[in-house]
Amino acid sequence: MKFKIMADTPPAASLAELEAALDAMVQERYNQAESDEEADAQALQAQDGEYLQTRIRCLEALLNAANNEVEWIGPAARSTPGQALRRIKALCGRFPDLYSAMAVVAATHPTVSREMLAMAIKQFRRDTESLSKEDVMGLLVSIVNGGSQGFEAVLRTRKNAERKTASLPWGKDTD
Repeated sequence: MKFKIMADTPPAASLAELEAALDAMVQERYNQAESDEEADAQALQAQDGEYLQTRIRCLEALLNAANNEVEWIGPAARSTPGQALRRIKALCGRFPDLYSAMAVVAATHPTVSREMLAMAIKQFRRDTESLSKEDVMGLLVSIVNGGSQGFEAVLRTRKNAERKTASLPWGKDTD
């Protein structure tokens, strides 16, 4: 049996549907296989085009899902308040110090207003209980602006600075 690409390929199935179809084929045809790799090898040896095509589509869907994992952070991305809250909660829990948590939240949610970010951070960080919403907003502004100003200052000095040769022999420009 030769492999051929089918012209009448069904519409794109979800990853869950593809995995379910693949599992059904494994149970039906390769139930003796002890691993996915072994099932793949048996299907290849049997030239099972249907299984192999489903496996390829499953791998492509996994790759697309991995690409979409960071899509939410893109500059044009828009998310629902619930999605943003879940991510902010996860970020606040992941970073032990307040500065890091706030910097990451501010960097990953540029389209969310500072007021909303402040309320979310206050909700998920115990170390902000003694601070008002305005205080947290001020901290967010200082992190973003201070970070931007520091970046710009370093960039300006590096662009305009004269490059000095290194005093180390391997850093010299002699050939």
